[in-house]
Amino acid sequence: MSSASDVAAGFSISGLLDAGAKTRSKYPVAELDIDAIEDNPANAVYSMEEAAIEALAESIEKDGLTDLPLVRKLTDGRWQLISGHRRRAAFRLLAAKNPAYRKMGCRIVEGITDEQAVSMLHAANYFVRELTVAERAAATRALGAQVQNMRDADPALSGVRTEDIKASIIEKQTGRKVSGKTIKRDEALAKTIEKSVSDSWKPLANAGKISAAAVKELAAMPKQAQEKAFKEMDVDGMSKRDITQSLLSIRPSESRPDDSLAKARKLVEKYAKDLKGTPAPHDAKCIEAIQSVLRKLMDVPEASSTP
Repeated sequence: MSSASDVAAGFSISGLLDAGAKTRSKYPVAELDIDAIEDNPANAVYSMEEAAIEALAESIEKDGLTDLPLVRKLTDGRWQLISGHRRRAAFRLLAAKNPAYRKMGCRIVEGITDEQAVSMLHAANYFVRELTVAERAAATRALGAQVQNMRDADPALSGVRTEDIKASIIEKQTGRKVSGKTIKRDEALAKTIEKSVSDSWKPLANAGKISAAAVKELAAMPKQAQEKAFKEMDVDGMSKRDITQSLLSIRPSESRPDDSLAKARKLVEKYAKDLKGTPAPHDAKCIEAIQSVLRKLMDVPEASSTP
């Protein structure tokens, strides 16, 4: 079976270009007019906060551009950013005062597809800057199309977990490790925040200012109760641990079922929803065993029955 690492190499910066060539010949540098470079549409998932751009502009003015943006040339001759959208935005701020910043040094990556460019953008952003929980999850979710194409090209990948392939893509393109478990956890956390956390808590959760345990507690509460808790708690002066403990003290311990039971219930409900016709004999036997355990838990006399 192919490993996720082996297959991802063909879709990475190092895999796309000759590994034996010198860095400068791999990525020729060109001075490009900042208005001649288009944004990559996939960058829309990332924040372009004005204050952060201004701070970056000050840093560039003081120390110069230490990390060159990556660009590619589209088939119609236009330039498009692969990574470096905030740096280009900072150059625009500086160019308003000093025309010398009208041009920006860029490294050119050639011979890549649209999907590979998107993959490189998200992999680069994963480590280059401080991301919110939502941004980090959006970056790895966006690699899903790349992973599917890799699976289509290599059936042996059917046994490799999606999150592990994503982790390998990021490692190959950035040289930095992230585990598949971390990616899976971050994506699940972002989904919980988006669907189950109220508006007042959501910015804190996305910024990582409350713990994953606190997010879990909030998700177990109605959003109206979450809003009430937010108004009653002085979160600005509280640590993550304090916030988690306060949320734990709000809900009665009996307000939520045991996690294992809740998971089992969801699995059974999913089985029932997906069932077409009657259960297969081996499934029916398993259902009978479940029924027997439930009767004992509820202290109900056991009686023979069939599903």
